[in-house]
Amino acid sequence: MTAEPPRAAATPRRSRKAETQQRDSATTARTGGRTPRLSYEDWVDGALALLAREGPSALRIPRLCAELGVTKGSFYWHFDDIGRLEEAMADHWITTQARVIADLAAVDSIPVEQRIEAMGALLVERNWLVEATVREWSRTRPQVADAVRELDRRIFQVIQSALAELGFDAEAARLRAGAMVYLGIGFIHGHDSLPTPTSEQINTVLALLTAPERS
Repeated sequence: MTAEPPRAAATPRRSRKAETQQRDSATTARTGGRTPRLSYEDWVDGALALLAREGPSALRIPRLCAELGVTKGSFYWHFDDIGRLEEAMADHWITTQARVIADLAAVDSIPVEQRIEAMGALLVERNWLVEATVREWSRTRPQVADAVRELDRRIFQVIQSALAELGFDAEAARLRAGAMVYLGIGFIHGHDSLPTPTSEQINTVLALLTAPERS
């Protein structure tokens, strides 16, 4: 099976107000005038960081303003309401995960054994705290849930394709790919209560899952 090419990352959706303010900010910067204290991206990054630390209940305008040290006026400069900020956060996360998928697809050019090692390295390098929180957030945000499902599906396809290249039949490749994807999800949700595995330990586990079947 050949993995599908990653879809182009969605362009973040901004309200008309946010788009206008962004253009005005750029113009003001070019002319040497004053600019808003925080940019659109500052708000999105700050909100994602707060989400990771305190969960979805912290995503309230007063709490965000206190966290970022600004007034509500700064928030409304960029967003019509908290829903628009949440859309921007989801879009940013989707774009980030699209890069992860692209990285997985890009390793098709190297030997399959090295590709498996690269997949293991990605498990260690991913921001587990943010991803675990986003996955929890997805329970109440359909757009985020769609992005999580798409990410898992794409990763599964890439792993299944690599296992097929190693010589596993379709059923064995499917079962082992599923085990590896669930392993990754388990790492994400268990990092607080279990020892964090090293790259070498992850590769040892992957070697067990990719070892040739005995006849």
